[in-house]
Amino acid sequence: MLTALAAFASCLAAPQERKSGETCTVTLPGGAKMEMIWCAPGTFQMGSPESEHGRISNEPLHYVTLTRGFWLGKYEVTQSQWESVMRSNHSRFKHGDNPVENVSWHDCEAFIKRARQAFGGKARLPTEAEWEYACRAGSSSPYSGSGVLSEMAWYDENSDHQTHEVGKNMPNAWGFFDMHGNVLEWCSDWFSDPKGDAVDPKGPPSGSFKVLRGGCWFFLGSDCRCAYRLKREPNLRNCIFGFRVACFDSEALTPKSEEAGK
Repeated sequence: MLTALAAFASCLAAPQERKSGETCTVTLPGGAKMEMIWCAPGTFQMGSPESEHGRISNEPLHYVTLTRGFWLGKYEVTQSQWESVMRSNHSRFKHGDNPVENVSWHDCEAFIKRARQAFGGKARLPTEAEWEYACRAGSSSPYSGSGVLSEMAWYDENSDHQTHEVGKNMPNAWGFFDMHGNVLEWCSDWFSDPKGDAVDPKGPPSGSFKVLRGGCWFFLGSDCRCAYRLKREPNLRNCIFGFRVACFDSEALTPKSEEAGK
């Protein structure tokens, strides 16, 4: 029987042939499964128009081109997945299928370091641009998927002031769940203001704050938009902070034949 890593390595496929929304499954240390969705290379408009309700000044519209495809977690990392890898759980809202929270950026990096072998050595947090590209999934609206926030997200008006099981609301067009609301998601970038159109942006080499995206159970709807940006110190823990894992094409899994969302 193939080991999880051998199965991973034996299923390589040409990245250029994959379509956004194709899926694969990774077996994490400890045995938990993580579903991933492929995002094909492409160009999109990052940020928000000046007319968008709730817009803030650090969201200027600009074109971003991503030249490499990548896998991204279909769901926010759950407490069961976290416990499988880390053997601990400091979340406030305890439930195995709820997103892990009360984790710092450094905590997320520690999880990824321990789990990296399961991804062929190519796992990391998504860049901010990759996160928004996956969140939008081709949409230019404030909220992706149906465009109706209450159908897509857990936020202040419907969350009962707590997190909820991942995957209970509607997915976006590529099959991602909870990109709006539930928990904010750490990205790899140091926070900075966009400098215009960019190719494969990664943020500055250093800084004081890391980027968080996606809004959360505690936020107003306007702060759960695709373009909303937040910055916090990387050592800060809070029950509104979570994350999802990205994995890159040089060691990518072969997708299942079915597409996400079917």
